[in-house]
Amino acid sequence: MKTRTNADPNNVKNQTMVLGAISVSDVVKFTALASLLAIFMDAAIAHAMLWGNDPYWTYWLTDTLLMATVFGLGTAWLGIGLVRGAALTTVHMVLLTTFYWSISPVGLPSHPEWLDLEHTWITGLPAHFAVYYLGYVVALWLWQRRASVERIQRGRPFSSPARLTTMALVVSVGVVIVVGALQTLVLHDFPGVAWFVVRVAIAFPFTLSWWVIAGTDRTAAIGGGIMTGLLLTTYSHFLGPNGLPNQSFRLLAENPPPAVVHWLSYRQEFLVILPITVIVAVAGYLIATSSSRSQLGEWGCRSVIGAVASLVALLSLGIVAAAYTGPEANSAVVSSKGIGGIGQTAGKQSELTPTSATLRMSVENRNTHRTPLPPHDRVAIDALVPRADGTSYRIVATEPMVSDPQGRFTTWAGVGFDVWHHGRSGIGVATLPPTKSNVAVYALGNVSANGRLIAAGVPVHVMTTSREGARLEMHVGDQNFPLPAVSNGYLRVVWPDYEGGYEHAGEYARYAWGSGVLVVLLLFALAAARRSRTMKEG
Repeated sequence: MKTRTNADPNNVKNQTMVLGAISVSDVVKFTALASLLAIFMDAAIAHAMLWGNDPYWTYWLTDTLLMATVFGLGTAWLGIGLVRGAALTTVHMVLLTTFYWSISPVGLPSHPEWLDLEHTWITGLPAHFAVYYLGYVVALWLWQRRASVERIQRGRPFSSPARLTTMALVVSVGVVIVVGALQTLVLHDFPGVAWFVVRVAIAFPFTLSWWVIAGTDRTAAIGGGIMTGLLLTTYSHFLGPNGLPNQSFRLLAENPPPAVVHWLSYRQEFLVILPITVIVAVAGYLIATSSSRSQLGEWGCRSVIGAVASLVALLSLGIVAAAYTGPEANSAVVSSKGIGGIGQTAGKQSELTPTSATLRMSVENRNTHRTPLPPHDRVAIDALVPRADGTSYRIVATEPMVSDPQGRFTTWAGVGFDVWHHGRSGIGVATLPPTKSNVAVYALGNVSANGRLIAAGVPVHVMTTSREGARLEMHVGDQNFPLPAVSNGYLRVVWPDYEGGYEHAGEYARYAWGSGVLVVLLLFALAAARRSRTMKEG
């Protein structure tokens, strides 16, 4: 009788398809890990913390699949390593940026919204490279530790799956409860029962997976706490408003209660709640894994000094950023200046007749999320437009246009600062020339003629421009929503200049804080990956 040995080439279970130094299975596993971590860092740091925007869901899907393609092919042909990862990240970054700049809007299939130069090439290239490479480096660090983790995990600190799972649940519940209590205390706002339930459901599987993959030493505990803080805060930013359930808690009521929710501000999310969550999560992980005698996470003096210096730097940067990211950082006041012109078509300056129209506008950008949920942007527009025939129009708008009533284009939920729109942008009217505005507003308002209301809920668009002689424009009504009792159903008013506008201090503070966090995390991830490689080789 013949005995089939492990070396038998017909034994499929024991065959390993090897590409270079790694197997096909390894290529798939590492590609999935690196792609998911890279897109998570993109969401948590680049889009949420640095830019403060919310791409459409197709962006995340397309970016992840493209990244998996580049990382997968590169890993199969070149292998895994810091230099290889930097090269693959560069290739992916250029492909993605070119794709969204020239081929595909980021808003498909909902709205064909094109990115501007700043968010693609100017800040997009360095920010995207850093976050994608950070994800790759973290994946590499986890990959290098796996053999040592598997060896050390045998018998300690949690010898059975049941004990490990139970401890992960206990730690997750404890971290969420403490963070929720501190958030309520600091912000004087109870986040709601749903806040706790959902975040336990997020933290538990992550904690369990992290311990299995990364280990339970001190380095893994600190890395897991930072990742947990980023994970919970990122979920809150994109998907988790506060306030559910509201006061009318529903048990047996037949009719559903209203869903009154609200989003936290940038300062609350990233300068208050994120540090609190990271500190609590790190403490929870350290306490839970204190019984581990693993030597994987032993630190040297240089590591401690670097960690302390980084914390001091981030604390100082956070204090400065907090001073410029209050509610006033997202607001602007614009008023007209000088004699303007009025017309009733979307024509050129030559078609306008002189008018002494006035406008005052106070706006606030309160919602960067792709959702109609409150809080909505704040808009207060009051314009008085006299005509030569004696008719005086008054336009009052206090309701932001969260989206175009007929779904023709997006509106930034009402208020946009330092934005491109019209033309090819996918925002506004395609027949108008592309316009970059310091302040641009879409709202719904009422129009009166000589004190008599003639239209309610009509589109009102106000924008600043850089065009000579027309640096402030207001458009009232359009071809699909004509104004009654007005020739052509449309009003266009321009002013040669304006006062006020949006100050960029808050934006610069956001860029500084997001970049600071990104640089610190990337440096520590690189140091950890290099150290893990040295220990593995040793």
